[in-house]
Amino acid sequence: MAMFRCVAYTDSMQEAWDRLAWSEGTVYHTTAFRQILLRSFGYRCRYHAVVDREDRIRALLPLVGGRNLGLKQAGVSLPFINYCDIVSDSEEAFRFGLESLAELKERLRLGYIELRFKERSPDLPGWTENLAHYTFVLPLSEDEEQVLARSSGSNRNHVRKVYKNDWFETSFDTGHLDAFYNVYVRRMKQLGSPAPSIRYFRQFFECLPDHAALLTVLDKATRNVVGGMLLVKSPGNSTVYYPYGANLIEYNGKYLNNFMYWEAVRFGIRSGMRYLDLGRSQAGSGTYKYKLQWGAEPVQLSYRTYDGGSSVSGTPDKDRLRLFIELWKVAPGFITMPVGERLIKYLMP
Repeated sequence: MAMFRCVAYTDSMQEAWDRLAWSEGTVYHTTAFRQILLRSFGYRCRYHAVVDREDRIRALLPLVGGRNLGLKQAGVSLPFINYCDIVSDSEEAFRFGLESLAELKERLRLGYIELRFKERSPDLPGWTENLAHYTFVLPLSEDEEQVLARSSGSNRNHVRKVYKNDWFETSFDTGHLDAFYNVYVRRMKQLGSPAPSIRYFRQFFECLPDHAALLTVLDKATRNVVGGMLLVKSPGNSTVYYPYGANLIEYNGKYLNNFMYWEAVRFGIRSGMRYLDLGRSQAGSGTYKYKLQWGAEPVQLSYRTYDGGSSVSGTPDKDRLRLFIELWKVAPGFITMPVGERLIKYLMP
């Protein structure tokens, strides 16, 4: 009898799956985040587990299935997430999980499978690799000044100036979600990107009520929400993730971005986390350079795609979508908002 088997996820696995996810993985490996994706975008659950002879779960293969822009069936681990390493309790289980994916692609009739690695980049013959993306990890400590000292001199000055002028205040009231979403959609359009429905953001607070937080920034003079961040705590790896955020660009001169990032740092410290993950950027981009100013370490991500030689492309990059991006920026909002909510699930960003 073989040592391991790769089996489809069932609800009976939930407790054991989450136990391994919380202890060895991240908040995104949990079944709660699975629910967020399925409820928000109508993806199909393609989660599989590596189990041993006693049916104990030894590795997690979280995949969701859906159609891409070319309407090809894809299995991605995981869309809307910057990285999602295969979680396992041993190297043997990890390797078995990797080796199971080619057969899984054929059995599920997928055009391709895409994996997004951070901690390890295994050699996978027959897979293509995309190394365009980096995430940024900022170490935290109980001493705020130690964290701020990692920043560049200009960044430290901007942080201190915005607090000295007392322009803003912070709220963690989820009642501001609608106002934050309006800011977020507006900023995404300026960047040429569709935005998911507000339903997606609400699911974080329904499915992960103890781990999701909405940090919003209010203009003290007007009491309006002018920026904000969705923050997600992951106790297993002691990390606060910053997957979504935006601010009104007319407040750039008042260093609103610096204020928001520093409030996220303080939130992470208060929550007892050791790291703040500032999210994905491409090398040389404006956000890449901005995150470097905080003293965050750029960590290269490895996106691997397996299509079995069929040349079915994975997630399109910005260069291939340049014309679409420019058209999106100038299209009327009454078109881009409803269309974007339907379109984004096919991008599998």
